[in-house]
Amino acid sequence: MDYEAFVYLWFDSKNRMFYLGFHKGHEDDGYTHSSSIMESFSKKKIPPYMRRRILARGSCDDMAALEVSFLKNRKEKCWDRYYNVMAHWPPPCGEDHPSYIDGRSSDPEYIRNLNLISGRKYRKNNPEKAREACRNYYKKSREEILKKKEEYYQKNQEEIREKKREYGRKYRKEHPERARESARKQREKLKKPGPHRERYLKYQQQYRAKNKLEKSLQTA
Repeated sequence: MDYEAFVYLWFDSKNRMFYLGFHKGHEDDGYTHSSSIMESFSKKKIPPYMRRRILARGSCDDMAALEVSFLKNRKEKCWDRYYNVMAHWPPPCGEDHPSYIDGRSSDPEYIRNLNLISGRKYRKNNPEKAREACRNYYKKSREEILKKKEEYYQKNQEEIREKKREYGRKYRKEHPERARESARKQREKLKKPGPHRERYLKYQQQYRAKNKLEKSLQTA
């Protein structure tokens, strides 16, 4: 190999977007890209709408400098067509950092919001892949998810019930006809045997036992 690194450019013809990067190694070593926003894929399974072009080859220092030069040029002219989020590597510190706003670049809440924005952008550009990833994650972690939901409910059940009661009062006030119809359907559903009726009877039994205990404590 007569070069240490190369600068590459991916073109996503489906979304009409680009990603420009630098990599230390050979162009056929299996590396694709390091973007956290652009669709992830392997060298063996490149989507038909993704095309890569090698812009230059040379030493690591020269290619790193060339990448920065190219990114700065794109940022001035057509940055909205690029998946890149910064035009400098390694990222600058302080006020020169791309996520710096009034000292919030290191704030956990700000970083979380920044990640949410990136996630929305990915889901918008790749809706089918995002939905498939969610389905796969749920299948793989279903038991863990349900366990966490149950633990959260047990810990905050009074607050959750109060919010539901408040929402119910507001809904019945704003939509009385729909509320009555919904209540009628619920009564019809509870008459039929099934898991819904069993859960309701179990909750009703727990509620009566709790009220009975509270009344006995009050009269004691």
